[in-house]
Order: sequence, then C-alpha cells, then structure tokens
Amino acid sequence: MYAALFALWIIFNGRFTPEVAVIGLIVSAVIFLFICRFMDYSIRKEKMFYILIPWMLKYFMILLAEIVKANIKTASIILNPKMVPEPKIVTFKPDIRYGFLKVVLANSITLTPGTITINVEDGLYTVHCLDMELASDIGDSVFVREILKAQDRLDRV
Repeated sequence: MYAALFALWIIFNGRFTPEVAVIGLIVSAVIFLFICRFMDYSIRKEKMFYILIPWMLKYFMILLAEIVKANIKTASIILNPKMVPEPKIVTFKPDIRYGFLKVVLANSITLTPGTITINVEDGLYTVHCLDMELASDIGDSVFVREILKAQDRLDRV
C-alpha cells in the first residue's frame, strides 16, 4: 500500500526529482499511517485479499453457473401454468466467522434468481425462496461450501 501511495504521488506530480521523491516518501508515510490508524487497515488484511484472489475467480464462475441454473428454474416456474410455486422462508446458520464472507454469501443468495436474503443477524440467515425446490439444501449449498473453504484458507494465514 505504501508503495502504491508513493507511485501515485510520482504519477500525479508528472516528474521525478529528488525533492519530489523525498516529499512523496514523507506524504505517503503520513497517509499510510493515517490509513492504518483510523481506517482499520493492516498488512494482514491486504495479505488476506491477495491470498483470496484465486478463490474469488473460482467463486465468480460458480456464482455465474448457479445464476444460470436458477434462471432456468425460475423461468420454468413462471412460464409453466401448471406449476404452482410454493414460497418458503428458510433459516440456517453456517459457521462463517469473517464479516466480508458473510456479506458474500448473503449477496450470492440474493443475486441468484428465486431467492433473496431477508436478514442476517448473529450469523443466522433468513432467506425467502420462490419455490420449495429452491429452498432445499440452501444451508449446505455450493456457496456455503466454497465460502467455508475460503475461511479455512484465511485461518491458515
């Protein structure tokens, strides 16, 4: 982060002289210390982000596949007049300890057609599902399994 701040200083200055470099080192250090002190930044958090990049790419592909599958299922429920949806509210509590992973799970559920996360409180998820079939095994879905894998990876850091 410090190197990125210094690089931005040099880029925004448009030239590289000893004076610009010294002032940039000082200004970058002050900004870096401010970020660490008041914005809850740490080297450990940055390291966690870089460790999760491959997982994020894999998770994004899984999310896209699940969105396509749910789109097909939701469209079949809506377009088939013989099929009557049976809405259901489901609650489950996965063992997710990291706040941003909780948000990822809640948003993944909401992005998937036919389901919406109503509430997340103390790790308990309340989800509305358009049909009983969409509600089955939501607490042990591919999203939960992948997020628990990411959590295990972060715990080893």
